[in-house]
Amino acid sequence: MTPAGVDGASDCQPHGDLDAGRARCSTILPPWLTGVDTAYGFAPPSRHALCMEDGKGELVDASVEVPGESSLLSRGAAGSRSGCVAVSSRHELRLPHAMVPCDVLSPQALPYYDASSAFRLGAANRQLRSTLQQLTQICFTVRRNRVAGDSLARAVESLRNLEVLGVDLRFLTLGEVGARQLAQAVSSTHRLARLELALGGCSIGPVGLKSLTQEISSMQCLLRLKVDASFNDVGDTGAQHLARAIGSLSSLESLELDLNRNRVGDAGAGWLGQAVSNLRRLADLQLYLFDNRIGENGARELATAIRAVSGPTRRLAIGLNRNAIGEIGAQDLAQAVATLRGVEDIQLDLSVSSVGWAGAHDLALAVGALTGLTSLSVDLNVNHVGAAGARLLAQAFVSLTKLASLKMFLSGNRIREAGARELAVAIGNLRGLTSLELDMSGNNVGDTGAVDLARAISMLPNLSRLHADLRGNVVGEIGTREFARAVGAMQLVRLELHLDGNNKYFGEAGGLSHHELTHAVQRLQNSGCICECSW
Repeated sequence: MTPAGVDGASDCQPHGDLDAGRARCSTILPPWLTGVDTAYGFAPPSRHALCMEDGKGELVDASVEVPGESSLLSRGAAGSRSGCVAVSSRHELRLPHAMVPCDVLSPQALPYYDASSAFRLGAANRQLRSTLQQLTQICFTVRRNRVAGDSLARAVESLRNLEVLGVDLRFLTLGEVGARQLAQAVSSTHRLARLELALGGCSIGPVGLKSLTQEISSMQCLLRLKVDASFNDVGDTGAQHLARAIGSLSSLESLELDLNRNRVGDAGAGWLGQAVSNLRRLADLQLYLFDNRIGENGARELATAIRAVSGPTRRLAIGLNRNAIGEIGAQDLAQAVATLRGVEDIQLDLSVSSVGWAGAHDLALAVGALTGLTSLSVDLNVNHVGAAGARLLAQAFVSLTKLASLKMFLSGNRIREAGARELAVAIGNLRGLTSLELDMSGNNVGDTGAVDLARAISMLPNLSRLHADLRGNVVGEIGTREFARAVGAMQLVRLELHLDGNNKYFGEAGGLSHHELTHAVQRLQNSGCICECSW
């Protein structure tokens, strides 16, 4: 059984081509429905259930939550011809193995009930249809190998008052046809203010993405848009279609695009940059383009778009991990970021992008100019930053007195002891930090660098969350013991500490440092701290 407007058409009929789905929504059911007598198939407790299952066990779930009263949880199996209908958690009505309609609330199913039950189920059906039409928020999450897009389309089309719609179909075989059907469903919701589409790994390709974006471009009421089209091989053509749709949504205030691993090159990045340039009201911009083919020219186009954003941008996230932007591309991006004086949250993911110490220098100058930052995340893993680049990044922290959250990913950069010391001094001066995530793995910082970092961390009085990764750094007994003392003196709610892979513990001294660190972690756990540690 599938309620109208949740996972079926408006006539409350489930569809045999829908393998499985799930919808969660909130609404108010009429008071009379909560007091239906158990003799008519409903129980007075706070939860009633209608369940139908076929031989394959593939269920379509939908729930309607009733705050403070009761809830109706219904399940139906698409294409089911026989089975059991559980009318409550304590009562069961067994139907004969015949041509039983799979929708137990449909008119065709009513002859299988006595007159009283048929009347009440029919009334429940009509009331449920009317109530679901008033929904303003709904999110579909489907976790199967295949999904029928037209069934989802009919489900969404029946909900005319939606303002918030989320559809999560990641890694399902949706294809171009399914994307076209989903686009038709999205086009029927003209009042949407927020739309989230998670379609990563759905094999929609550039054609399917074009169908979706053509419908999205007509939604002029949209304020927040999130599209995850990662792992779909859309290429520059798909990026162009997406950019054209986004550029027409002049009212957008929040935009998040995930196009990771899609063979997007400089041309695609240029199209996206031009689209973002037209959005004058953006306050939240997130572009994730990991594992693509973007070089210096593409980074320059994105930088131009960032400069053109004239709205009150408070959050900016640029993800270009594993792209060949080089030092010049990093410089262009850094200069663009420096123009966002009102930004409060910045995330720059540039790992394995050949940034070098010169790129780190430009990024440091840009970040240091943003004195209003409260949250900063910089990913420069495997970029040959070196001790010189670490020193330049450390100098940028001096002016960030409002910083409450800091994430620095610097693994595999040959920072060594000198660079670790510079970073430690800078971190120790950020007394307002409440959350710190530091990845220094594979930098050969040794005991000296580990001691400097541990002492700097112990100087942060407000720190409640700590994630420190010093694997592969030749840290010995001295550095381990210093971390044990630092952690033992802190009041943390979350700790992640990784010191394994250092291979410098010898004899009884190494065992003593292990024991001291174990005792410190146990003390934190006893006080309620969540700890994930390895050494």
